[in-house]
Amino acid sequence: MPDYPRGVLLDLAGTRTHVVVDEPIAPASGPPVVLNSGLAGNWFDWDAVTELLTASRTVVRLDRPGYGLSDPWPDGAVPTLDSEVTRLRELLDALDIASAVLVGHSMASFYVEAFAREFPDRTAGAVLLDGSVETSPRWVVPGDLRDTALLRSADAAAAVRMNLFGPLVHRMLGAGAPPPEYAEILSSEAYFRAAFLENGRYPVLAHELADLRARTPLPAGVPFTVAAAFAGRRTPWASHWLEQQRELADVLRARYAVIAPSGHQAMVDQPAQTAALILDATIPRGEPAGPTG
Repeated sequence: MPDYPRGVLLDLAGTRTHVVVDEPIAPASGPPVVLNSGLAGNWFDWDAVTELLTASRTVVRLDRPGYGLSDPWPDGAVPTLDSEVTRLRELLDALDIASAVLVGHSMASFYVEAFAREFPDRTAGAVLLDGSVETSPRWVVPGDLRDTALLRSADAAAAVRMNLFGPLVHRMLGAGAPPPEYAEILSSEAYFRAAFLENGRYPVLAHELADLRARTPLPAGVPFTVAAAFAGRRTPWASHWLEQQRELADVLRARYAVIAPSGHQAMVDQPAQTAALILDATIPRGEPAGPTG
């Protein structure tokens, strides 16, 4: 195993979780920032954004189980909304952070929104970066049957070494070629299984968030920003995506911004625009926010 730089392993939500903390190079001008990657994301995908943010903020990056340098999911365990909210709460506790700006990319926006609903006093601001949108989640196979089938499918896929396609999948998701020293991570069975399980649980997570929205209204005073990535060409699909993102902003009473030109991995394609929105994340709706569209 290569000697990877920095980071610690913290026991969060029952799994040793890789956490990287970057301190500001000047006195901090605002609350710490916690960066949450989307499906198959790793801490190093945020390198360029982190470099910009640490001019004035403490930046915390974590890898969910199986990603980056975190331990894999325990046998029989699958991602849940509760597991990830617990991981974030225990992360703030472990680092003695009272409240933070939480950033969730893609499907990690589910986790950030859920955390903000359950712990508004610990959410200085929330940024949903080209986040997943599911206002009417599709039907899913019930409980144990669903998860058993998912776990067996993950085992079968790993058995035929589909994990070797990890670096290719990482590029297809728009994150670009990984640095050579990280190729081993992206080819690991733990990384493949984590992405397989999280992708397979996506509709369940969407249902869990819908249920949480119904029983836990978002408290007033939590500043939300919904940022949509836009490649720059007004295709029907792109227009629909921007409309969905704007509707999500309305549901959350959030500021709305467009990052362009950018693919889905906005933190890679446009780190300066992404960092600017994060730095403004504590500004309430109605006041100007970074890039707009």
